[in-house]
Amino acid sequence: MDSEMTTYLIMGLVLGAIIGIIITNVFSSKARKYEQMKRELEVTKQELATQKQMIIKHFSHSAEILDNMAKEFRRLYQHMADNSNNLVSQEDLNTLNLTPTMNINTDKTVLESKIQGSTPPKDYSNNPSGLLKGEETKI
Repeated sequence: MDSEMTTYLIMGLVLGAIIGIIITNVFSSKARKYEQMKRELEVTKQELATQKQMIIKHFSHSAEILDNMAKEFRRLYQHMADNSNNLVSQEDLNTLNLTPTMNINTDKTVLESKIQGSTPPKDYSNNPSGLLKGEETKI
């Protein structure tokens, strides 16, 4: 009986240790915190994936809208270019007495003479301010 009793005692001890470890892991605070963090991680990963999909959808829709706007602008520009001569004739321009306000040749020479003028603008004084003088000359 001693050998059977020892065998049952060892089996009971091993079985008790296994059940104790399982119960400790299931009911311990560390295991609960680990499972909670694991669930939070999965939720956060899912939210991140959803947000990435929303961003991709947003930018693709924005690109599509911008492409449509560019096509419509080209179409409008082509329409304006095609019909500009049909809408206003040269006779209508003459009756409105519209003359070009800028003659390129004469205005160019006037601008060049103004740029190359030797007199400074009126908001400048003839006396130097002294800001760029060295330390020796300021004394």
